[in-house]
Amino acid sequence: MLRVLGLDFSTEAVYRLMLEHPSWGVDRLAEELDTDRRTVARALDTLADLALLRATTTADSSGGLRLVPPRAGLGALLERRQNELARTQLEIDASRAAVADLLTDYTALGRDSLGGAVERFTGDESVRRIHTDVTGQARGELLALAPTTASGGGPWEIDAPLHVDLLSRGVRVRILHLDSTDGTPERRRAVRELTQAGAEIRTLPSLPLQLRIVDGASAVLPLDPEVPDEGAVLLREPGALTGLRALFTHLWDEAEPLPDGGVEDEEPDAYTPQERALLKFLAEGLTDEAAARRLGISLRSERRMISGLSERFGAHSRFQLGLQAARIGLV
Repeated sequence: MLRVLGLDFSTEAVYRLMLEHPSWGVDRLAEELDTDRRTVARALDTLADLALLRATTTADSSGGLRLVPPRAGLGALLERRQNELARTQLEIDASRAAVADLLTDYTALGRDSLGGAVERFTGDESVRRIHTDVTGQARGELLALAPTTASGGGPWEIDAPLHVDLLSRGVRVRILHLDSTDGTPERRRAVRELTQAGAEIRTLPSLPLQLRIVDGASAVLPLDPEVPDEGAVLLREPGALTGLRALFTHLWDEAEPLPDGGVEDEEPDAYTPQERALLKFLAEGLTDEAAARRLGISLRSERRMISGLSERFGAHSRFQLGLQAARIGLV
C-alpha cells in the first residue's frame, strides 16, 4: 500500500513490524518475518534513505537506528511525492501544449487563414498534410468524393490503410468514385481492400471535385477543382457544410453500387500471358488437366493459378471467373 511512497512489500513489512517492536534487532525481525538478514538489512537501508530511520547517539539492539514517528516521517514522504507529481503534471501540461503547437505549425505550413471557419492551404505537400490530418480526426462518419486525379497518386488519392484504421474504430466510411477503368491497378486494389474492410463505395460516370467531409463538422476541398493538387480549403462554416453534405447525398442517391465482386478488376495487361491463356482455355471448356497440359505446368500449379485468379476477381466458381474475365476483355 505504501509502494507509491517508495516502500516495496518487504520494506513495508519491516517498517510495520518495527512500529510494533522498535527494540527488535535485525535477527529478530528476520525470524519473525521468516526471511533472511540480507532482506531486512536492505529494508533498513531503504527506510534510512527515505528518512524513516535515523541514527541514534548510542547503539541499541536495532543497530544504532530509530524510527521516525510515522506522522512526521510518512507525512514528509507524502508531501514530497505530492510535489513530485505536481511537477510531473506541470511537465505533462507543458508537453501537451508543445505538441499542440507543433501540430498547429505542422498543419499550418502553406496556410492562409481567412477567418476561424475557413483556411486555405497551398502547395501539394500542404494539401496532403491537411487532407490526412482532417481525415484521421473522423470519429463517426467520413464522406468522400474521390475522382481519379490527373497526376495519379497525388495528395487526394485514397489512403487505404488510414481509412481501414477508421473503419476498425467504428467510423462509417462512404466513398464515391468514378466507374471508369482509367485508374491504376493499385487504386482498384485499394478499393477492394476498403470494401472488404466495410467501406460503402458507389460509382458515378463523373464527379465534380475532390471532397472530404468529416463528422459533418469540417470539409476539405480543392481551391481549384481543375488543379486539385495546388491548394485546398478547409471549411468549418455550418452553412457551407450543410450544402456540401446535401451535394454528397444527392450524388450518393444517383450512384451505382459496385458490381458483384466488390471492385473494378485489373486492366487486361495486369495479367501475365500464362494467366490470360489459362482464362482462355477455361472459357473454351477445357478441363483442368487439359489446360495444365497446354500450359506445360503441373495440375497443382494450374489449380493454384485458378485459385489466385478467382481471389483477384472475387469469383466463387469457374463460371463466375469466366464472366468476370470476359467483362474486361481478357477472353
